[in-house]
Amino acid sequence: MSIRLRIVVLTTALMAVVLAAIGAGVYLMLARSLDSQVSTHLQSVYGSIVNDSHLLISFETGATLQLPRGVDMLTQPGLYLQIQDVNGNVVSFAPGRLSGSGLNVPSGILKTNQTGRTVTYNSSINGAPVRIISGPLIDQQFHHFWGTVQVVESLSPMLHTLSVLRLLLLTAAGLGTVFTAIAAYLLADRSLRPLARITATAQGIGTRGDLSQRIEPPHSRDEVQQLAETFNDMMDRLEDTFNAERRFVSDASHELRTPLTALRGNAEILLRQIDAGRIDLVDLREGLGDIRDEAERMGRLVRDLLTLARADVGWRAEMGQVHLDQVVADAARVAQPLAGDHQFEVQVDGEVDVVGNPDQLKQLLLILLDNAFTYTPPGGRIELSVRELGVEAEIAVRDNGPGIPPEQLPRVFDRFYRGDVARTHGNLGAGLGLAIARWIVDCHRGSIRAESAPGEGTTVIVRLPLDATANRPAPPSMRREVAAALPGD
Repeated sequence: MSIRLRIVVLTTALMAVVLAAIGAGVYLMLARSLDSQVSTHLQSVYGSIVNDSHLLISFETGATLQLPRGVDMLTQPGLYLQIQDVNGNVVSFAPGRLSGSGLNVPSGILKTNQTGRTVTYNSSINGAPVRIISGPLIDQQFHHFWGTVQVVESLSPMLHTLSVLRLLLLTAAGLGTVFTAIAAYLLADRSLRPLARITATAQGIGTRGDLSQRIEPPHSRDEVQQLAETFNDMMDRLEDTFNAERRFVSDASHELRTPLTALRGNAEILLRQIDAGRIDLVDLREGLGDIRDEAERMGRLVRDLLTLARADVGWRAEMGQVHLDQVVADAARVAQPLAGDHQFEVQVDGEVDVVGNPDQLKQLLLILLDNAFTYTPPGGRIELSVRELGVEAEIAVRDNGPGIPPEQLPRVFDRFYRGDVARTHGNLGAGLGLAIARWIVDCHRGSIRAESAPGEGTTVIVRLPLDATANRPAPPSMRREVAAALPGD
């Protein structure tokens, strides 16, 4: 069963139950009210007869009962009055249309009346339902039991009214249910129309593989609009991820193809020399050196790819308190041999504590320093500084190299991106270092950015949150300069 049909069925069933409950309540309340009115009317007439009647005695007629004046006014169509003496003989009745037969009162009720109690019961006259109240008639002056009085009222008007009400309620409930079903179907169709578009778009994406398709969100400001917007946002992220993965696979394949080609070429040259029975030691040494270099390059590439693969699946290293100043000192000591003929200066303003992983932070610093050494011309200057800046620790790596064009700055942290400077300098890197650096910074909930201008050098700035629980006294700042000997010194 479709959602539209379920909505229609459930809404219609709920409305039918509500209408049935309301109709039953109205019917029962009106039935009780009308029934109470009939009983009250009978009690009123009976009370008037009993309280206002008195016995008249004469020599000519004997004992007669004089009824109150208001009784004649109460004998309306549908109301019947009958008076019996102590022997059960009818001595008065109204109206005259029942004078021929009178009302047959059961003997048990008459005996009950003789004890001074009234009885109210339902019966029928000529097939018509009536309600009867039968009670004793006592002369108020002599306190003499004279006979009984029966007041009868027809129930046909009440039953007719209830019958008409039942018909009206059933008709209204039926029409209300039908209209509710129609309205629910139209409303469900209109509400689910965006979902149908979402389904069609998803099917189109699955069939054609076109991740660029999007849904036009309805301006309804409801959950359907939120679903459409969420679907579009998901498709944006999915398309970006798919494109990035496709570029990643393409770039990785290209980067791996180059060292593999070099390895195969050198191996074929050496094998041909062996097959020819002549081995050139110079060619052998150069070939083995190239194989070693390409193997190291491919090893670095595979290591970087594994690091990024771990990042993509959400892997995070264990975090704890890290003395950033000590990590900087260790990274500077490891990077010192890489400085070559560059001037390398390290500045740490006191002790700085952050929450992080020391191995990852050391890797971050080595990546930034290696880039600075690689792209800065011989004799250039590289500075590594660390300082506290408010609630953050700032790491800055500055060089006076050729700089980066402004249009390339937003992409320097992308995977496999190599700018013009990298290609001009013949850098053999795969363009993964800064991407790994950005991932490390993200793991530490920090930020990284590059500031550069052509011919003015480059500065990479990393900011990490300080460890709020650290409480170490700050020693004097450390300043160290490493200058490698220039050729000829």
